[in-house]
Amino acid sequence: MAEKLKEYCTVISGYAFKSKDLSEGTDIPVIKIGNISNGKNVVIDDSTQYVNEEFLSVDEKYHIKNGDILISLTGSHMNQPNSMVGRCCRNLDDTIYLLNQRAGKIIPNKSVDKDFLYYVFRLPSIQYAIANRAYGGANQVNVSPKDVMGIKFDIPDIEIQRKSADILSAYDKLIENNNKRIRLLEQMAENLYKEWFVRFRFPGYEDVEFEDGMPKGWVREKIGLHYNTCSGGTPSRTHEEYYADGTIPWVKTGEIKDNIIIHTDECITEDGVKGSSAKLLPQGAVVMAMYGVNIGMLAYLDSEMTCNQACCVFSDKNEIISRHYLFHYLYSIRDYLLLIGFGAAQQNLSQDLIKKVKIVIPPTELIKKFDEQKEPLYQTIRALMMQNDKLIKQRDMLLPRLMSGKLEV
Repeated sequence: MAEKLKEYCTVISGYAFKSKDLSEGTDIPVIKIGNISNGKNVVIDDSTQYVNEEFLSVDEKYHIKNGDILISLTGSHMNQPNSMVGRCCRNLDDTIYLLNQRAGKIIPNKSVDKDFLYYVFRLPSIQYAIANRAYGGANQVNVSPKDVMGIKFDIPDIEIQRKSADILSAYDKLIENNNKRIRLLEQMAENLYKEWFVRFRFPGYEDVEFEDGMPKGWVREKIGLHYNTCSGGTPSRTHEEYYADGTIPWVKTGEIKDNIIIHTDECITEDGVKGSSAKLLPQGAVVMAMYGVNIGMLAYLDSEMTCNQACCVFSDKNEIISRHYLFHYLYSIRDYLLLIGFGAAQQNLSQDLIKKVKIVIPPTELIKKFDEQKEPLYQTIRALMMQNDKLIKQRDMLLPRLMSGKLEV
């Protein structure tokens, strides 16, 4: 029989840190709603804030340890899954974090398996129930711990909980192991780029003369001399047929996150491309977000795709600069790109501005050698990402069947 979740767990909101307590330090990371991913590990990045170690003296319920379940008590509606209210993740790190207000922690009662409880909160039905209890405006809504604990669910006996959680956890462990390998391979690629083109320790560098701090013969030229750029378009929403049964992935800036495989939640039809300023873009092209929260972030188009007008897609004119070199060069100058961006309410980059940015051009043979080193890393990362996609689909297919008891364990 379904009981309210308060019978199985307690949901708390975080500690009310004051602004003056938070800094860009290195002591104890503070987990805010922006650090809570949608079903992955907590997100620790350049925006993460910290407090001094003295704050470890706060009530231990505000400590976040390995395996703890976190929930966003503030967020957007369900149509924006990466920022939605009620999104849930776990801390997979051994680091101790502290919980900020509006970020929540789910604490299981003794009669409930923690792993099973996590998957309860990952159920789409529970996430919809949370979103339906949220209150607020069009762009941001809130939900209280009490409202979350008021949702009903039928929890089976502890043995079934553990068996179901073990099956789902096996998928998550494989996914996380792949993610660790991906991060390692990405770091190897980045280190290779820096070693050759930042520190100038490329093959044969000992015999190269330097001039004005750069190897002789290398030049700085405008990106526009070597690359064409284009943006996309948005098919009119009044033409529902442009979106219904679409087969061409349509990329938005929020889906560009320094990645190889872009996960887009929408496709358009060929008529949608023809009936708008959207363009069919080639597999392997480099795309960059020109405005929004992801401004300056990059991706490869893993298949033939199209995109909206806030994306800048690069296609080479003369095949001197490879996509791999371009990707890493643009990544290395992101701070500069953000500096030259314009706009008051929201920072922007334009194609004209991007074309005028200068890029360092090494010898063609050196770029080819870099490609030979980078391509196997790229292909391995791509294979791991595709494997993760399959694992995620299989896990998500099993999730509601296991949790509802339709699939016996």
